Amino acid sequence: MSSDEQRGVSPGSPQAGTPAEPSESDVVRALVEIEHATADAPAPAPAVTLPLAPEQPWFARTAPVIAVLTGVVLLALLLAWGLQTIGRKLASAGPLLRTSGTTNSRKSLRVSSSVDRAKQAEVETLLERVASGDTSAIDQVLANSADWTGKTHRTPKTDQFITADLNSRDMRAREAAIAAQLAVDGVPQNETGLNMLEQAIGNPASRGWALWMLGALGNRGVDPVHTTKIIGSYLADPDANVRASAVNGLALVGTDETVPMMLDRFRSDPSPLVQERAACGLAESGMYTHQQRMMGACAL
Repeated sequence: MSSDEQRGVSPGSPQAGTPAEPSESDVVRALVEIEHATADAPAPAPAVTLPLAPEQPWFARTAPVIAVLTGVVLLALLLAWGLQTIGRKLASAGPLLRTSGTTNSRKSLRVSSSVDRAKQAEVETLLERVASGDTSAIDQVLANSADWTGKTHRTPKTDQFITADLNSRDMRAREAAIAAQLAVDGVPQNETGLNMLEQAIGNPASRGWALWMLGALGNRGVDPVHTTKIIGSYLADPDANVRASAVNGLALVGTDETVPMMLDRFRSDPSPLVQERAACGLAESGMYTHQQRMMGACAL
Protein backbone atom coordinates (compact mmCIF):
# COMPACT_ATOMS: atom_id res chain seq x y z
CA MET A 1 0.00 0.00 0.00
CA SER A 2 1.27 3.37 -0.94
CA SER A 3 1.66 6.23 1.45
CA ASP A 4 -1.24 8.11 -0.18
CA GLU A 5 -3.48 5.27 0.21
CA GLN A 6 -2.36 4.91 3.79
CA ARG A 7 -3.37 8.61 4.46
CA GLY A 8 -6.72 8.04 2.74
CA VAL A 9 -6.10 10.57 0.01
CA SER A 10 -7.39 9.69 -3.39
CA PRO A 11 -5.19 10.32 -6.38
CA GLY A 12 -7.63 12.87 -7.94
CA SER A 13 -8.33 14.96 -4.81
CA PRO A 14 -6.32 18.09 -4.03
CA GLN A 15 -3.62 17.73 -1.55
CA ALA A 16 -3.50 19.79 1.65
CA GLY A 17 -1.46 23.01 1.28
CA THR A 18 -1.85 23.04 -2.52
CA PRO A 19 -4.28 25.77 -3.90
CA ALA A 20 -7.17 24.42 -5.84
CA GLU A 21 -7.32 25.39 -9.48
CA PRO A 22 -10.56 27.28 -10.45
CA SER A 23 -12.93 25.31 -12.45
CA GLU A 24 -13.99 26.36 -15.94
CA SER A 25 -17.37 27.49 -14.64
CA ASP A 26 -15.71 29.67 -12.03
CA VAL A 27 -13.64 31.37 -14.73
CA VAL A 28 -16.68 31.99 -16.91
CA ARG A 29 -18.64 33.41 -13.97
CA ALA A 30 -15.79 35.80 -13.06
CA LEU A 31 -15.46 37.03 -16.61
CA VAL A 32 -19.21 37.73 -16.77
CA GLU A 33 -19.09 39.70 -13.50
CA ILE A 34 -16.13 41.79 -14.74
CA GLU A 35 -17.91 42.52 -17.99
CA HIS A 36 -21.06 43.64 -16.14
CA ALA A 37 -19.08 45.83 -13.76
CA THR A 38 -17.22 47.43 -16.64
CA ALA A 39 -20.40 48.13 -18.60
CA ASP A 40 -22.27 49.65 -15.61
CA ALA A 41 -19.47 51.99 -14.46
CA PRO A 42 -19.64 55.45 -16.07
CA ALA A 43 -16.77 56.37 -18.27
CA PRO A 44 -14.52 58.97 -16.64
CA ALA A 45 -15.16 62.47 -17.95
CA PRO A 46 -12.34 63.80 -19.99
CA ALA A 47 -10.33 66.52 -18.28
CA VAL A 48 -11.31 70.01 -19.36
CA THR A 49 -8.44 72.30 -20.17
CA LEU A 50 -9.23 76.00 -20.53
CA PRO A 51 -7.48 77.51 -23.49
CA LEU A 52 -4.95 80.19 -22.65
CA ALA A 53 -5.62 83.61 -24.13
CA PRO A 54 -2.97 84.53 -26.60
CA GLU A 55 -0.71 87.28 -25.30
CA GLN A 56 -1.68 90.64 -26.80
CA PRO A 57 0.93 92.92 -28.30
CA TRP A 58 2.01 96.01 -26.34
CA PHE A 59 0.01 98.46 -28.45
CA ALA A 60 -3.20 96.44 -28.04
CA ARG A 61 -2.82 96.45 -24.26
CA THR A 62 -2.13 100.19 -24.04
CA ALA A 63 -4.53 101.40 -26.77
CA PRO A 64 -7.46 102.08 -24.34
CA VAL A 65 -5.22 104.13 -22.06
CA ILE A 66 -3.84 106.10 -25.00
CA ALA A 67 -7.38 106.76 -26.27
CA VAL A 68 -8.51 108.10 -22.87
CA LEU A 69 -5.47 110.37 -22.49
CA THR A 70 -5.90 111.69 -26.04
CA GLY A 71 -9.54 112.50 -25.33
CA VAL A 72 -8.61 114.38 -22.15
CA VAL A 73 -5.95 116.42 -23.97
CA LEU A 74 -8.32 117.28 -26.83
CA LEU A 75 -11.03 118.32 -24.37
CA ALA A 76 -8.58 120.56 -22.50
CA LEU A 77 -7.45 122.19 -25.75
CA LEU A 78 -11.06 122.73 -26.80
CA LEU A 79 -11.94 124.37 -23.47
CA ALA A 80 -8.87 126.60 -23.65
CA TRP A 81 -9.75 127.69 -27.18
CA GLY A 82 -13.34 128.41 -26.11
CA LEU A 83 -12.25 130.53 -23.14
CA GLN A 84 -9.83 132.51 -25.29
CA THR A 85 -12.53 133.12 -27.88
CA ILE A 86 -15.00 134.31 -25.23
CA GLY A 87 -12.33 136.53 -23.66
CA ARG A 88 -11.52 138.17 -27.00
CA LYS A 89 -15.21 138.68 -27.70
CA LEU A 90 -15.86 140.32 -24.36
CA ALA A 91 -12.76 142.46 -24.68
CA SER A 92 -13.75 143.68 -28.12
CA ALA A 93 -17.36 144.30 -27.14
CA GLY A 94 -16.65 145.62 -23.68
CA PRO A 95 -16.51 149.14 -22.34
CA LEU A 96 -13.24 149.86 -24.14
CA LEU A 97 -14.80 150.08 -27.57
CA ARG A 98 -14.13 153.43 -29.23
CA THR A 99 -14.79 154.57 -32.73
CA SER A 100 -11.82 155.14 -34.98
CA GLY A 101 -10.37 158.53 -35.71
CA THR A 102 -10.75 159.96 -32.21
CA THR A 103 -7.08 160.18 -31.24
CA ASN A 104 -6.54 163.57 -32.88
CA SER A 105 -9.63 165.05 -31.26
CA ARG A 106 -8.40 163.96 -27.83
CA LYS A 107 -5.22 165.98 -28.28
CA SER A 108 -7.22 169.15 -28.76
CA LEU A 109 -9.09 168.62 -25.48
CA ARG A 110 -6.08 168.67 -23.18
CA VAL A 111 -5.99 171.23 -20.38
CA SER A 112 -2.22 171.37 -20.75
CA SER A 113 0.11 170.09 -23.46
CA SER A 114 2.99 169.51 -21.03
CA VAL A 115 3.73 166.01 -19.77
CA ASP A 116 5.22 165.39 -16.35
CA ARG A 117 7.54 162.44 -16.82
CA ALA A 118 7.40 161.46 -13.16
CA LYS A 119 3.61 161.42 -13.14
CA GLN A 120 3.54 159.58 -16.46
CA ALA A 121 5.75 156.88 -14.96
CA GLU A 122 3.53 156.79 -11.89
CA VAL A 123 0.42 156.27 -14.04
CA GLU A 124 1.94 153.39 -15.97
CA THR A 125 3.40 151.72 -12.88
CA LEU A 126 0.18 151.90 -10.88
CA LEU A 127 -1.97 150.71 -13.78
CA GLU A 128 0.34 147.75 -14.25
CA ARG A 129 0.02 146.90 -10.56
CA VAL A 130 -3.76 147.12 -10.80
CA ALA A 131 -3.68 144.73 -13.75
CA SER A 132 -1.63 142.28 -11.66
CA GLY A 133 -4.25 142.33 -8.88
CA ASP A 134 -2.65 144.80 -6.45
CA THR A 135 -5.62 146.25 -4.54
CA SER A 136 -3.54 148.95 -2.86
CA ALA A 137 -2.68 150.32 -6.32
CA ILE A 138 -6.42 150.73 -7.02
CA ASP A 139 -6.74 153.13 -4.10
CA GLN A 140 -3.70 155.08 -5.29
CA VAL A 141 -5.07 155.45 -8.82
CA LEU A 142 -8.44 156.66 -7.55
CA ALA A 143 -6.74 159.11 -5.20
CA ASN A 144 -4.17 160.47 -7.66
CA SER A 145 -5.97 160.40 -11.02
CA ALA A 146 -7.34 163.93 -10.72
CA ASP A 147 -3.79 165.25 -10.31
CA TRP A 148 -2.69 163.46 -13.49
CA THR A 149 -5.11 165.36 -15.70
CA GLY A 150 -3.26 167.61 -18.15
CA LYS A 151 0.12 166.27 -16.97
CA THR A 152 0.00 162.83 -18.55
CA HIS A 153 -1.03 161.38 -21.89
CA ARG A 154 -1.98 158.07 -23.46
CA THR A 155 0.75 155.71 -24.55
CA PRO A 156 0.75 152.11 -25.76
CA LYS A 157 1.48 151.10 -22.16
CA THR A 158 -1.43 153.04 -20.68
CA ASP A 159 -3.76 151.64 -23.35
CA GLN A 160 -2.58 148.10 -22.63
CA PHE A 161 -3.01 148.33 -18.86
CA ILE A 162 -6.31 150.24 -19.00
CA THR A 163 -7.67 147.59 -21.36
CA ALA A 164 -6.70 144.86 -18.92
CA ASP A 165 -8.13 146.75 -15.93
CA LEU A 166 -11.43 147.54 -17.64
CA ASN A 167 -11.91 143.85 -18.37
CA SER A 168 -11.06 142.79 -14.82
CA ARG A 169 -13.72 141.01 -12.77
CA ASP A 170 -12.88 143.39 -9.90
CA MET A 171 -15.28 146.32 -10.24
CA ARG A 172 -12.95 148.62 -8.31
CA ALA A 173 -10.17 147.87 -10.79
CA ARG A 174 -12.57 148.95 -13.54
CA GLU A 175 -13.30 152.18 -11.64
CA ALA A 176 -9.57 152.86 -11.39
CA ALA A 177 -9.19 152.28 -15.14
CA ILE A 178 -12.02 154.71 -15.89
CA ALA A 179 -10.47 157.38 -13.68
CA ALA A 180 -7.09 156.88 -15.33
CA GLN A 181 -8.61 157.04 -18.81
CA LEU A 182 -10.19 160.39 -18.03
CA ALA A 183 -6.86 161.67 -16.73
CA VAL A 184 -4.66 160.60 -19.65
CA ASP A 185 -7.25 161.91 -22.12
CA GLY A 186 -7.19 165.28 -20.37
CA VAL A 187 -10.79 165.37 -19.09
CA PRO A 188 -11.21 166.81 -15.58
CA GLN A 189 -13.61 164.95 -13.30
CA ASN A 190 -15.85 167.97 -12.71
CA GLU A 191 -18.23 170.36 -14.46
CA THR A 192 -15.37 171.66 -16.60
CA GLY A 193 -14.86 168.21 -18.03
CA LEU A 194 -18.61 167.88 -18.62
CA ASN A 195 -18.70 171.14 -20.56
CA MET A 196 -15.72 170.06 -22.66
CA LEU A 197 -17.43 166.81 -23.61
CA GLU A 198 -20.72 168.53 -24.44
CA GLN A 199 -18.80 170.59 -26.98
CA ALA A 200 -16.84 167.62 -28.30
CA ILE A 201 -19.97 165.53 -28.87
CA GLY A 202 -21.12 168.03 -31.50
CA ASN A 203 -18.17 167.06 -33.69
CA PRO A 204 -18.92 163.84 -35.63
CA ALA A 205 -15.21 162.97 -35.63
CA SER A 206 -15.05 162.87 -31.82
CA ARG A 207 -18.67 161.89 -31.05
CA GLY A 208 -18.00 158.25 -30.32
CA TRP A 209 -15.16 159.10 -27.94
CA ALA A 210 -17.19 161.85 -26.23
CA LEU A 211 -20.10 159.46 -25.60
CA TRP A 212 -17.76 156.98 -23.93
CA MET A 213 -16.11 159.71 -21.82
CA LEU A 214 -19.50 161.12 -20.78
CA GLY A 215 -20.32 157.68 -19.43
CA ALA A 216 -17.00 157.65 -17.61
CA LEU A 217 -17.74 161.04 -16.02
CA GLY A 218 -21.18 159.87 -14.96
CA ASN A 219 -19.61 156.81 -13.38
CA ARG A 220 -17.25 159.02 -11.39
CA GLY A 221 -20.24 160.91 -9.99
CA VAL A 222 -20.22 163.98 -12.25
CA ASP A 223 -23.95 164.68 -12.77
CA PRO A 224 -24.91 161.13 -13.84
CA VAL A 225 -28.53 162.16 -14.51
CA HIS A 226 -27.48 164.82 -17.01
CA THR A 227 -24.82 162.65 -18.64
CA THR A 228 -27.39 159.85 -19.04
CA LYS A 229 -29.80 162.26 -20.73
CA ILE A 230 -27.14 163.43 -23.20
CA ILE A 231 -26.03 159.90 -24.03
CA GLY A 232 -29.62 158.69 -24.35
CA SER A 233 -30.37 161.29 -27.01
CA TYR A 234 -28.01 159.43 -29.36
CA LEU A 235 -29.66 156.02 -29.02
CA ALA A 236 -31.80 156.81 -32.08
CA ASP A 237 -28.91 158.13 -34.20
CA PRO A 238 -29.00 156.85 -37.81
CA ASP A 239 -25.39 155.67 -37.48
CA ALA A 240 -25.19 152.23 -35.80
CA ASN A 241 -21.64 152.99 -34.61
CA VAL A 242 -22.87 156.08 -32.78
CA ARG A 243 -25.71 154.10 -31.19
CA ALA A 244 -23.20 151.44 -30.13
CA SER A 245 -21.00 154.13 -28.54
CA ALA A 246 -24.03 155.50 -26.72
CA VAL A 247 -24.82 152.02 -25.37
CA ASN A 248 -21.20 151.69 -24.20
CA GLY A 249 -21.50 155.05 -22.43
CA LEU A 250 -24.69 154.03 -20.65
CA ALA A 251 -23.03 150.80 -19.51
CA LEU A 252 -20.29 152.92 -17.91
CA VAL A 253 -22.76 155.15 -16.04
CA GLY A 254 -24.21 151.97 -14.56
CA THR A 255 -27.26 153.44 -12.80
CA ASP A 256 -30.67 151.80 -12.35
CA GLU A 257 -32.17 154.28 -14.82
CA THR A 258 -29.92 153.08 -17.62
CA VAL A 259 -30.96 149.40 -17.36
CA PRO A 260 -34.31 149.81 -19.21
CA MET A 261 -32.55 151.86 -21.89
CA MET A 262 -30.05 149.05 -22.42
CA LEU A 263 -32.82 146.45 -22.54
CA ASP A 264 -34.68 148.49 -25.15
CA ARG A 265 -31.62 148.59 -27.43
CA PHE A 266 -31.08 144.88 -26.94
CA ARG A 267 -34.67 144.08 -27.88
CA SER A 268 -35.44 146.54 -30.63
CA ASP A 269 -32.31 147.98 -32.25
CA PRO A 270 -32.07 146.90 -35.91
CA SER A 271 -28.28 146.60 -35.73
CA PRO A 272 -26.75 143.34 -34.42
CA LEU A 273 -23.73 145.41 -33.35
CA VAL A 274 -25.83 147.57 -31.03
CA GLN A 275 -27.73 144.56 -29.70
CA GLU A 276 -24.47 142.81 -28.91
CA ARG A 277 -23.06 145.84 -27.06
CA ALA A 278 -26.23 146.14 -25.00
CA ALA A 279 -26.17 142.43 -24.12
CA CYS A 280 -22.48 142.49 -23.19
CA GLY A 281 -22.87 145.69 -21.17
CA LEU A 282 -25.70 144.23 -19.10
CA ALA A 283 -24.20 140.77 -18.75
CA GLU A 284 -20.52 141.36 -18.15
CA SER A 285 -18.61 144.36 -19.44
CA GLY A 286 -20.52 147.31 -17.98
CA MET A 287 -20.35 148.89 -14.53
CA TYR A 288 -23.53 147.32 -13.20
CA THR A 289 -23.79 145.56 -9.87
CA HIS A 290 -24.88 141.95 -9.63
CA GLN A 291 -28.33 143.06 -8.46
CA GLN A 292 -28.72 145.39 -11.46
CA ARG A 293 -27.70 142.62 -13.85
CA MET A 294 -30.26 140.29 -12.27
CA MET A 295 -32.88 143.01 -12.61
CA GLY A 296 -32.12 143.22 -16.33
CA ALA A 297 -32.21 139.45 -16.73
CA CYS A 298 -35.60 139.20 -15.02
CA ALA A 299 -37.01 141.86 -17.35
CA LEU A 300 -36.10 139.87 -20.48
